[in-house]
Parts: sequence; C-alpha cells; structure tokens
Amino acid sequence: MTKLKTMINMDKFLDKISVYQFLNYMIPGTLFLVLVDILGIYDLSLDNVFLMLFGGYCSGMVLSRIGSLLLEHYLKKWKFVVFAPYSDYKDAEAYDSKIGILSAENNMYRTFLATFLTLLILFGLNLIPCVNEFMHTSWMALIAIACLTLLFLFAYRKQTSYVRKSVEYIVSKKKEK
Repeated sequence: MTKLKTMINMDKFLDKISVYQFLNYMIPGTLFLVLVDILGIYDLSLDNVFLMLFGGYCSGMVLSRIGSLLLEHYLKKWKFVVFAPYSDYKDAEAYDSKIGILSAENNMYRTFLATFLTLLILFGLNLIPCVNEFMHTSWMALIAIACLTLLFLFAYRKQTSYVRKSVEYIVSKKKEK
C-alpha cells in the first residue's frame, strides 16, 4: 500500500513539472546524483525513488543555475559562444516557433556541461584525502549553504532582468503600433 501511495504521489509530482524542467532539472540532476553515488564521491541512499527524483530535481536546478550564471558568463566572455541581442531573439522567436525549442535545447546542453564539470571537480577533490575529509564536516555544509544562497541570489537577479527585458520589449512593440 505504501508503494502505491508513493507511485500516486510521484505521478502527481511529475504531472506538475514542465518539459523544460524535466529536461533541464530532472534528468541532469538525477544523473548527477546517481553518478555521485557510483563514483564514490558521496554515499547517497538512492532506495527511495520519490526522494531521488525530488533530490534530482533540486540538484538539476542548482546545476542549471551554475551553467546559467557561471559557465554561460565565462563562455560568452571568452567568445566561445555569442548570443544574439535580446530584441533580435524575441523578433526571431515571434517569427519562428522553433527558436524557443532550440533555446531550451541549448539550455539543456549547458546544464549537462555544468553537470559533468561539477562531477569532474568533485571527483578530483574527492581524490585529495584532506579535502575528502573536510567535505564531510559541518564547515563544508555551511560553505555549501552560503554558496547556494549566493547562487540563487544572482539567479534571481538574472531572472528578474530577463522578465524586465521581456516586458520592455512588449511595451516597445506596442508603442511602435
């Protein structure tokens, strides 16, 4: 009976997430947790499927923000990727609905890049005995919480800017008419 309730709750949980969230949070985050466990970076209890998916979703959200705020920033700075101006992007998106799909796919690649780079860093750090020992202390938990707070503070700022630019774009198009 408990497994049935868990399956029903999982179905309700999965129904509430968008395709974008599934591709950019759930899949990379769950893969990340599974690989963290398999690679011996951290011993995770992956027995409870609902907790694993929830943890995967949250991990994927963090990985997505790492990709958006850190990787994207440096890849643009190093001119590895070049973005179109926002107004051009919005015009193209209005003209061709596939642009939004391509952008979502682009974000998925960025999140997978963040996933594998984070795994690489954690795996490397795990090989250093004193760092491995430190990773299991309360100080590391404090540092992780502080880093997550900063990550989401800047993610909030970036998302607010994106929403503001969308509103400004629509208002400017209305004024042109």
